[in-house]
Amino acid sequence: MRALILFLLFIGISSAYEIDYKWFKLELLKIYPAKISLYEKEPIFIRFDIFIKENKTGLQKELLLSFIRMKPVDKNLISYQQERFIHPDEKKLKVKNVLYMKKGDTYFPFELYFDTSMMKGLLNEAVLKELSKKVLIEKKQPVYISAVPYETPYVGSFRLRTELKEEKGTATLYIYITGKGFPEVPNYTVTVKNGSAKKIGFDLKNEMGYIESVQKYKIVYMDSLEVLPVRFSFFDPFQQKFVEKETKTIRLTPPEKEKKIPVEELPEEKKIDFYIQKFRALHPEYFQEKNLIEIYAKKVYLYRNHILAFTLFILVTGLILSKRVFIKAVPERIKELISLNLSEINDLKKFFRYIKPDSPAEKEYLNALDLLFFRSKIEKEKDFLKKVITEKGTYTPSDLVRLFNQIKFSLIEEQLRNLSPKKRKLVKIYIFIERYFDILLVVGLVLILSLILQILISRFPQHSHILLILNGVVVAGGVIGIFLLRKPLIRVKDG
Repeated sequence: MRALILFLLFIGISSAYEIDYKWFKLELLKIYPAKISLYEKEPIFIRFDIFIKENKTGLQKELLLSFIRMKPVDKNLISYQQERFIHPDEKKLKVKNVLYMKKGDTYFPFELYFDTSMMKGLLNEAVLKELSKKVLIEKKQPVYISAVPYETPYVGSFRLRTELKEEKGTATLYIYITGKGFPEVPNYTVTVKNGSAKKIGFDLKNEMGYIESVQKYKIVYMDSLEVLPVRFSFFDPFQQKFVEKETKTIRLTPPEKEKKIPVEELPEEKKIDFYIQKFRALHPEYFQEKNLIEIYAKKVYLYRNHILAFTLFILVTGLILSKRVFIKAVPERIKELISLNLSEINDLKKFFRYIKPDSPAEKEYLNALDLLFFRSKIEKEKDFLKKVITEKGTYTPSDLVRLFNQIKFSLIEEQLRNLSPKKRKLVKIYIFIERYFDILLVVGLVLILSLILQILISRFPQHSHILLILNGVVVAGGVIGIFLLRKPLIRVKDG
């Protein structure tokens, strides 16, 4: 009788719904859970049966049904699984869903739509446009998802059992957790007497709310073995109560005729040999010959993101500090030249004080000055330069900055000729750092943040989709940041 009641609760309450697409009609049978109380993380089974009525498209019903897509769009959705099946005789599409929800009100909203990208060439554009519209399917009355009334991450109806297979002084223990529920089960550490246990396997399957967990342990023991009980506590939303399962103690004792001398009665050397044999059986990896290069290579690969993030952090920190170190080697006159920025168009006139008479830069500088200030028309946007129109062509802010840098670095080269080769090299390193400092800093910070997010993804795979989105935002922010920092803006004063 109890099984029948549970079955009826899973089947739920059905209601029909019709959608008119002009060229055909969909009749949708909605089957929701009949339970009054639903809880967080409880597997909620919802099914839709979809029929096609009055089909005027010329396509077979099975083909039309194959293009239908449905997905839940509730903000309180934790996760879901879905199965689709087209019944060949009844000509209907069955869409089975199992949802795991957070607490709060819900109408179990689903979006129904057609995958029109797969239908191109089969129907005309007018029909495809109509089918591209998404239809919201909801329950008529809201359902409240309640919080679990106990402090436990495990929600569902589970069975717990253990199985021991013995093999000549070693044994394999299996712990099975099966049932309907949220796909989270405990990861046990087994306690044994007169022996040692080591986990050698763990597998968790979740197929439409039906959970199957298998944990496997290798056990070595002496002349007898005792595996202590395993306990599993969870909240059962179907019975609406907290349940605790416990396995029985497993005892393994060889028959009298097979009993050997107890370990305690053995000589000390025999005892040591006995324990070494047991340890070797449980941990054979410690007795294998190890290639140190291979071990370190695996460690480096395992922690590659940590190492790269730390290395980049050191390089970025070194880049920031290097400006302070290298600037001490830069003569004052070169410092002044480097610090000249084209933030206003009149800043170009400041170069006059650094121009030597009859120098190669003098003619180039005076020609540029004459062209830009006396034979040109300046167009601006608000307070910033848009372009300079001259008889030789149009100059954008980028063109002016390029021209400015050519003259500036030509003057710096003249100053470098008076320095020793060693000091000249130090100054050039500083000029490079100063010139590309913003790009190097932003790229370094973006790479560090991306690597940190990769580390978090490996540690918290359940949040990988959020972390991947955040990683995309970081990279996009870095690109935009470089663009904004490098975009030349030249203020134009009136008069």
